[in-house]
Amino acid sequence: MGVVTVSHTGSARQRGNGNNGKGQGPPDETPPRKGESVIGLTDQIDTVDVGIIGLGNRGSSMTQLIDAMANEDKGRIQAICDLREEPVAETETWIEEEGTNEVPDTYTGSKDAWMDLVERDDLDLVFVFTHHRAHAPMAKYAMEQGKHVAVEVPMATTIEECWSLVDTAERTQKQCMMLENVNYFDTEMWVLNMIHEGVFGDQLNYASGGYIHNLVAEYFFQAYWNDWRSKNHREFKGDLYPTHGLGPLAFYMGINRGDRLEYISSQESPESRLTQRAQELPEDHWAHGVDDWANGDTTRSEILTNEGRQIHLQFDVKTNRAYSRKNELAGSDAYHEGFPSELAVDSEGHGFVDDETYDQYYEEYRHPLWQQMEDIAEEYGGHGGGDFLEIYRLFDAFNQGRPLDMDVYDGAAWSAVRPLSRISIEHDGAPVKFPDFTRGEWKEERELQVMDFDTI
Repeated sequence: MGVVTVSHTGSARQRGNGNNGKGQGPPDETPPRKGESVIGLTDQIDTVDVGIIGLGNRGSSMTQLIDAMANEDKGRIQAICDLREEPVAETETWIEEEGTNEVPDTYTGSKDAWMDLVERDDLDLVFVFTHHRAHAPMAKYAMEQGKHVAVEVPMATTIEECWSLVDTAERTQKQCMMLENVNYFDTEMWVLNMIHEGVFGDQLNYASGGYIHNLVAEYFFQAYWNDWRSKNHREFKGDLYPTHGLGPLAFYMGINRGDRLEYISSQESPESRLTQRAQELPEDHWAHGVDDWANGDTTRSEILTNEGRQIHLQFDVKTNRAYSRKNELAGSDAYHEGFPSELAVDSEGHGFVDDETYDQYYEEYRHPLWQQMEDIAEEYGGHGGGDFLEIYRLFDAFNQGRPLDMDVYDGAAWSAVRPLSRISIEHDGAPVKFPDFTRGEWKEERELQVMDFDTI
């Protein structure tokens, strides 16, 4: 089966039989660099002045965590924006009555109101909490206006958008970080620290992650039908939400830090669950009988890294399975799987360690960030404290003048799974080559910032 390559504009070409390993592959599709690399980029800012775009369910909850940064003078919210007037007013009231921040300026009522916010000259950092397809255009414009950007997952929805954000970051020398909160969860950081301390051995061979979450009922609320969630499932094949599962695995395996994602091959099952649910609705229901869903019930992807390691991803928001991100990792000396979290160490086929031994590993290898900040993280909350730690680390990086934990190359590589999985499915599961967004710099091993304990 031929290998598919994707140009920086998103066009796909299939060539010959290719080579899915480390040897001779298809011709390089990497465009020339238009600026300078932003690996290791820093900008020291004592108190980060912030603008926030998007105040829906996610944006409003994250705004409360961002507001908490004013407690330690780490950052200040200067402006907030949403197309709708109601969430802007509600957020403004919350900040005034319960928040730490001074009441910010507000932007609303116009589809271009967010541009007015971005064009202010008193902002250092812009957060983007809008629907998926607005992420890349807003982030690009913000960087062009001299702002750093933190954007919700995924950072981009097409390969062209991924390259646009990489090129813009390099040209403007501004940070563009994707807010993958799962990388900051307690269990994921515990596994990462065990890798760092050698518990998994000298070689990591296989990992599995995903987003498994039955959301069928939610796609038939009126609000959901009219917004981007339902439209995505009606219009696009592929893994629409890959980064929660992939992000931690990429940290585990040092992706873009000595290894890289090389090829992806994806397949999907037939679609049935949303059509079935639509048929069961009353005839006067607005979604009765809808059957034009493009996205299958389950999408599975196999990724091969440059070092020959395997990553399995699954996207399933329709079948009746319990919530899971899988979080499986196999090394030469240990194995972990999530939901529930289990650990096997030198088991020789005898299964997982008992509860007492598990607790011993947890206490000994818990990540120092969680050891030091558990109480405050749980106080502010957000997915058990992971959201707070994500925001705290972002502001702290600017305050200290150190590189961010995740850069634009990470966001681009992880987000690329969405369009590449679609292309693979449309080519009958053919392997599709990942673009090299780092332009070769992935070969240079470098430590993850969250593993530099001097910065914690």
